[in-house]
Amino acid sequence: MIRNLILKNWRSYEDASIGFKPGTTFVVASNGIGKTSLVEAVRWALFGKIEGNGHAAVRVGAEVATAEVELELPDGKVLSVERSIDPKVRGIPGPTVRSDGHTLTDEDFGRRLNDAYRTDPAFLAGLTMPGLGRDPAAPTTLGLAEHLGRYYGIDGLKGAADRLGVLLKETQAGIRRIKVGNAATAKQLEELRETLEDAAGKVSVAVTKHEILQARLVRAQERERFESALHRWQESRDAWAEGAAELARTASREIGRDVPVEDVEDTVEHHVGDLTQQLETVRVEIGVSQSSLSTLTGNDARLSAAHDDCPVCRRPLDEAAIEAAHQANQQEIELVRSSIQELEAKAGTLGAQRDRLVAVREAWRKLPRPGERPTPPEDEDEQVASALLAAKVAEAFEIVVKARTAHARAEEKLAEAEGADQAMRDLGRLFRREAVLTVAVNTTTATLNNLLAETVLPLAGEVNQRWKTLFPGRGDVATDASGDMTRSIQGHSLPFGSFSTGESMGATILIRLLAAQMATKADFCWFDEPLEHLDPDVRRRVANILSRATSGEGQLRQVVVTTYEEQLARHLRARDEERIHLIDVRPAT
Repeated sequence: MIRNLILKNWRSYEDASIGFKPGTTFVVASNGIGKTSLVEAVRWALFGKIEGNGHAAVRVGAEVATAEVELELPDGKVLSVERSIDPKVRGIPGPTVRSDGHTLTDEDFGRRLNDAYRTDPAFLAGLTMPGLGRDPAAPTTLGLAEHLGRYYGIDGLKGAADRLGVLLKETQAGIRRIKVGNAATAKQLEELRETLEDAAGKVSVAVTKHEILQARLVRAQERERFESALHRWQESRDAWAEGAAELARTASREIGRDVPVEDVEDTVEHHVGDLTQQLETVRVEIGVSQSSLSTLTGNDARLSAAHDDCPVCRRPLDEAAIEAAHQANQQEIELVRSSIQELEAKAGTLGAQRDRLVAVREAWRKLPRPGERPTPPEDEDEQVASALLAAKVAEAFEIVVKARTAHARAEEKLAEAEGADQAMRDLGRLFRREAVLTVAVNTTTATLNNLLAETVLPLAGEVNQRWKTLFPGRGDVATDASGDMTRSIQGHSLPFGSFSTGESMGATILIRLLAAQMATKADFCWFDEPLEHLDPDVRRRVANILSRATSGEGQLRQVVVTTYEEQLARHLRARDEERIHLIDVRPAT
């Protein structure tokens, strides 16, 4: 049972600690004060279940809301279970569970609940702490049949029935697939094999034609490359011949005789050497003449400086002799100067001629040679443009693709036909398996249903007895193993969905209370506003049932009911102050 609930920043509760006692506790207050928030907080702390993402439970202005529950197990041990809501954290956080100073993992906590209450936490949550709101969930949503199977150890039959059902559905699906498929007869298979063989032949022919055309295309492209190279070679050769002829004419003009094209380089080289030698000879003669000129110029200067004696032989000289010597010396100087000028002119002519021939030689050496004539490819094909052959190759390739596609489809159809033919042979085996599985499913399901019906009989009987007390004169109520309930009216069965609000609320309370006591070890059960919108007589009867639920010999120790029917709650409290308690929730709480 729940001993204490501690809330921090949970909706209207900033910091609250609320204790709960054994017996029936009515939590009373007006609408909107925070009764339902208490049920919501306990459900969140114990089971991690809340409407939506739970962010609305965080108090305005706070960042995190926390709910902590002190849970006393049937064996007397106490667990402290705390769980928070942080809008910044995605997913459902695990609880912080402490027992005797030790912290339990989420898995250990689940096992403790399962062992203590003889049911799994999911069923325990739906049974003892249902969802919020006045409209009760149908009893079928509790998962009663699954719980009874586990509680009485017959859930293995349910698993077996489910597995057999899956096998049966798979077998029936296989039968339907085979039936809707086309069964291939021996004749159809032979036709498909012939079609496949014909498709293979067409693929071979198409591939061969494509390969032949591809080879022709390669040869045609080689031929066109040769023709292009030959054209470039011819242009290069013509350009070389024209340049060579022009250089030969230039060399002929410089040398003074015709120079054949094939002899241009050797002839020019020879004449460049000869001109170089002649130029060196002329330069030597110029040097000798310049030396003689210098000597004569020096002698003339010494003669001018002499007065009476000859500067050479020291003989006495008169004026006439000196003048005659000057004239003779000047004549020789003029002759030497004239010779130097002629030699320099000759050197200039020889140098210019040599430079022109050197230019011819360099131009000859730089003249691009055409190289070897391209070798034609060996080609005996008909002369067809490569562009035309390329189009034929592309067309042949499309034919290959279509032929291969047809061949693949023929293979696929033959494989499908062979599979279908084999499947038809297997159809008999599948029919036999279906029959066996149908018998197995029906037998197992019938056994399970019989066992569940037997297990639910005591519960159903108790529910019916309580129903008659709660709603006298409204016929019997039947409860099956799934929790579904029907009411008998003049020989007809009224489904649960057609029950009135009071009837559905009363039936849900009965089945939850009785299932908790008869099919689990649960010792607490909480209800959120079960009395509201019921007519007065039904409200009093439902309140009486809830107030006396913990007074029997069963293990149920605590019932908590939220309501704003405060007057009724106080009346019940006055009748039994020891077992019935009142918690008055106010805004200051």
